[in-house]
Amino acid sequence: MKKIITITIVVLLVLGFGFFLFKISPQEQLAQTQTAGDFDLSGVKKITEPAPVTTDDRILGNINAKNTLLAYEDYQCPSCALTADTFKQMSEQLPDTKFVFRYFPLYQIHPNAVVSAYAAEAAGEQGKYWEMHNLLFKKQNDWSSLVDPLDYFVGLAKEAGVANLEQFKTAITSKKFKDRIQKDLVESLGLSVPGTPTIYFNGKVIKNDSLENMKKEAEQYLSK
Repeated sequence: MKKIITITIVVLLVLGFGFFLFKISPQEQLAQTQTAGDFDLSGVKKITEPAPVTTDDRILGNINAKNTLLAYEDYQCPSCALTADTFKQMSEQLPDTKFVFRYFPLYQIHPNAVVSAYAAEAAGEQGKYWEMHNLLFKKQNDWSSLVDPLDYFVGLAKEAGVANLEQFKTAITSKKFKDRIQKDLVESLGLSVPGTPTIYFNGKVIKNDSLENMKKEAEQYLSK
């Protein structure tokens, strides 16, 4: 009987701890300190809408398209991997729409979120951003649990067509694109983005649902 009671108490404690963890949003987890991981979060200010799209953004489609589908994502987030193709299809099926990817690396729960973002930017420096972007999501299960995924990312970069692999590797290890990632992270926190993926269409948050439901909701915000 004592053994059963002990096991019951342990199970309840584990469940309770799990419940506590899930009650803390990614926003709250990242905002616990002003300086976290690689990033200085002291510049976070409350804002009500995403910053305008510029040529510094990662854009799929015509930068001058009237409508903008914007996603805050994390390469190690399983939900982001599952919806990657959906967002691309949505931007292609809605009239005059571009897709914009911004970073919200949840590094307190995804230890490879930041280095994967660096890998995407390092590939982008050599004109292979979207190729690397697609591979990071497609092969997420292969690298998510690696203690040090650098060599794996070099292999992905080669598959993506990155020409100079030493340059690619150095860009990651030197954290060359830290400021680029930090800019998006600070914006995400300022918006109180609740998690990943979070989707905006023309500045309005839309539900992350099926392709048809998202399209239907986005259509009410189409630019005339």
